[in-house]
Amino acid sequence: MQPIDDQSAAPAAVPFSQRVRTATRSEHSEAESQGFISHLMDGSLTEDDYWRLLAQYLPVYEALEGAIAEAAERSELAASFHDPRLSRTAAIRADLAARFGEGAPIDEPLDVTREYAERIAAADVPALLAHHYLRYLGDLSGGQAIGALVARHYGIPRERLAMWDFSEIDAPKRVKDAYRERLDAIEDEAVQEEFLAEAREGYRLAGAMFAALDRG
Repeated sequence: MQPIDDQSAAPAAVPFSQRVRTATRSEHSEAESQGFISHLMDGSLTEDDYWRLLAQYLPVYEALEGAIAEAAERSELAASFHDPRLSRTAAIRADLAARFGEGAPIDEPLDVTREYAERIAAADVPALLAHHYLRYLGDLSGGQAIGALVARHYGIPRERLAMWDFSEIDAPKRVKDAYRERLDAIEDEAVQEEFLAEAREGYRLAGAMFAALDRG
């Protein structure tokens, strides 16, 4: 006798990593469609515009990497995501130094950049991990393509594109898959909801930074 299907069985839970992508899709799309970043990637701007962007990224990554290192010392959850191989601050500084000279002045943070960095620095662990996810998964997923586009459009040599060089990571796909597995292991609904809310805010701030660069 064939078993009767139980139509009342609960559907399988959607993995949290998938929920994040779905719940932030519109904010992600809006941030990426800002004129500055889309024009930079299609070659419509100038090399100077790329360096303007990198100068704004510096305080954001400084805040993120300082915050995650500190949080990892007191939070098992933060420690599970902290991976020094992902850090970009040293690479950004090296790129700027290679372009402008060691110790040369660079653009000051825009108001929105300062707000972005200060928000990251003050975030508790769930919110901090949202920013960690947005920045590093984005870098791992599109970093090589961005580096290639910038090199092609603006003639920037490889030695000035350390920001997008993840050669220290042998298998980026495995790193991304493991990262998503750690996200899926977060079962606390309050942590999930705070993460999702802050991820939306992170995309908003990134988009606002791109818009401010466009106006500049």
